[in-house]
Amino acid sequence: MLKKQQTRSTVAEKTPAVVFGMFETGLGVARSLGQKGIKVVGVDFKKDIGFYSRYVSPELCPHPLTEKDQFLKWIGERFNNVDRLPIFITCDPFLIVFSNNREYLSKYFLFNLPDDELIRRISNKYEQYKLACQVNVPVPKTVILNTTDDISQLGSHNFNFPVIVKGLEVTLWRAKISSSVKGFAANNMDELGNLSMDILLKGVPCIVQEIIPGPDTNHLKYNCYINSKGEIKAEFMLRKIRQHPIHFGVGSAVESIHDSSLLEVGRMLFSSIGYRGIGSAEFKLDDLDNKLKLIEINPRYWQQNYLTTASGLNIAYINYCDLMSLPIPTPKSHRIGVKWVNIYMDFDSFIGYRKEGTLSLREWINSLKGKKTWSDFTFHDPVPVFFEFRFGLKLMKHPLKLMRYALRAISK
Repeated sequence: MLKKQQTRSTVAEKTPAVVFGMFETGLGVARSLGQKGIKVVGVDFKKDIGFYSRYVSPELCPHPLTEKDQFLKWIGERFNNVDRLPIFITCDPFLIVFSNNREYLSKYFLFNLPDDELIRRISNKYEQYKLACQVNVPVPKTVILNTTDDISQLGSHNFNFPVIVKGLEVTLWRAKISSSVKGFAANNMDELGNLSMDILLKGVPCIVQEIIPGPDTNHLKYNCYINSKGEIKAEFMLRKIRQHPIHFGVGSAVESIHDSSLLEVGRMLFSSIGYRGIGSAEFKLDDLDNKLKLIEINPRYWQQNYLTTASGLNIAYINYCDLMSLPIPTPKSHRIGVKWVNIYMDFDSFIGYRKEGTLSLREWINSLKGKKTWSDFTFHDPVPVFFEFRFGLKLMKHPLKLMRYALRAISK
């Protein structure tokens, strides 16, 4: 009997996984699976860094949103003659098309996603705000602006400035406003009115949200994998060391942590909304009242997900085992203080913080010491780094900047 179980398990573990989205997020998932001997089919609508991983068999597909019919047809043709494969979603366009076409895509794939209505609410920043309020998770005051007519009502909300203006829906914001900047700050009502007008005139509905006081290091993230029965099978927490762009961006340098308050509010949030699958929730510690307040929920893999594996907790593999009905590894205590760094983004962030006078060259260099993993480079999978620095262009650009700042620092 034991031999039959081992054979079944061995066959299942040889089943390839399909990762949709081959940016750094997908590269991290592919590396985590590849290190477990799982073959990875990496799918994207453009060539990206993950295509160059030794663990990935890359395939180009039509764009899942702008060419949805062609994409669904491509799926039917490409995966028609194979058993259903476990999938991992690492970017929003693929998440949307999978959520909206579950019945069709479930003929080809195994996946564990939150229900469609929950994804719809999470994808809308104002609905996400209302969802947090419904389950009593602290969240900063948030107001929706659908048209320019709404601007006239801004004064009635009595905002505590500064505030941030963000896109109501991330895909439209990235297409028309910025692919990297999450939002723009306004320090008074005049700035808020002008900024909101510029955004709304571009056809992008937005939200206005009070900025939670505190440094960028107050940003914490709770990440988890929850099976179809609602059982939490893995949890991981991180803290942002720096953001890119500074203050309103993604983590360019982050580290693994354990925080009991974050663990409590993260568990409460995901259990209260009936969440399933992989997910993360970013909070910020408010320096005024010492409460963790929700920034956003992300219903897919996050950019720094490989930090979990580097810290000793392979969430992607736990996800794989659950989809394949394999015994799920019991998570062991993982290392705290391990860092994930995108050196290119982080160097640009250093420049921004230095201009503010909040970070010196010496402090930046010292912050990179210790156990860490790089966004693009590992010794067991080195080739993606050549794509990341554009075959030398970034290596020429950044050391020159670094040298200039180093000379200035030395001369002072």
